Amino acid sequence: MAAPVPPPTQPGFSYADPGQVCRRFVTALYSADTRRDAGPADAYQRAMRFASSTLTGQSAAADRDGRWATWAHHRVHLTAEVEPFADLPQPADNGITARRAIRVTVTPLGEGGWRGWTEHSIIDCALSHPRFHGAS
Repeated sequence: MAAPVPPPTQPGFSYADPGQVCRRFVTALYSADTRRDAGPADAYQRAMRFASSTLTGQSAAADRDGRWATWAHHRVHLTAEVEPFADLPQPADNGITARRAIRVTVTPLGEGGWRGWTEHSIIDCALSHPRFHGAS
């Protein structure tokens, strides 16, 4: 049996705050720029710095976003606005797990004033010890 793969890290960031890990994961996952990213999987790879190995294996699916060609044509950038979402009941933290819910709002903005549909999503992060390192 192979040893578990440790999650990626970001130098200088403390993974001890589950809310901060979830916010950074969601922000990275929903932020992209067609002028510098090769495809939607680039945002996914940036988000993996805050995720467990459970999610890293799903990167191939992240590259299949049918909106990317339209966004690239309009030279779109996405910036995620994230905020805690308190309406989703969460169990209390314990020494092993924590849960955090984040509301994310994203609007594709392109050159020449082009604007895509605004998306609103709720992301439920399940985080696990050690140091609450990694959303899954």
